[in-house]
Amino acid sequence: MRILILLASALLLSAAWVKRDSLGWPSWDSDEKMCSEVDIDLPAPQAVFRDYGGNWSKLEEYKGQVVLVNFWATWCPPCEVEMPTLIQLQEEYGAKGFTVIGIAMDDEGAETVKPFVETRRFEVQGAKRAMNYPVYLGTQDMAEKFGVKEEYPSSFLVSRDGRQVKRIVGPVYHPSLSKAIKGLL
Repeated sequence: MRILILLASALLLSAAWVKRDSLGWPSWDSDEKMCSEVDIDLPAPQAVFRDYGGNWSKLEEYKGQVVLVNFWATWCPPCEVEMPTLIQLQEEYGAKGFTVIGIAMDDEGAETVKPFVETRRFEVQGAKRAMNYPVYLGTQDMAEKFGVKEEYPSSFLVSRDGRQVKRIVGPVYHPSLSKAIKGLL
């Protein structure tokens, strides 16, 4: 039943996204903010991630870096809308101590996520680019540790000392997120 409700919700959101112009929603290439950002001050949860190759990593291994933990799904149109921004942020700040961590919440796991990550290309500043940041397979337990209740995309900016400082629901907005990252580097 839960899967049926999720599928129905995804279909409704997808249909609304396709009709976004008539609904007054911004298009993917607009410069309008399409997310909700909230400043927070919480310790980052203890989280263990597994990539689609079976390798394990812990969030605490990224301590000392500014990290954007991004919950997304391959079937989520707003998630795809934000991917060029995530790729661009990784390019701009990766060498300065920043990284995006993608957490794919697809029920099918590696079977769906691996081909998406390895073949999908996104338009970033006039060039086609692959996802240039680590992608891990998410679980409901992991999402709940961050307070995500099937709201995709959802992102959390984590400071160098391991504190969540910003929660973003919806596609990330480059100007405000870039400013927040610069302030933490």
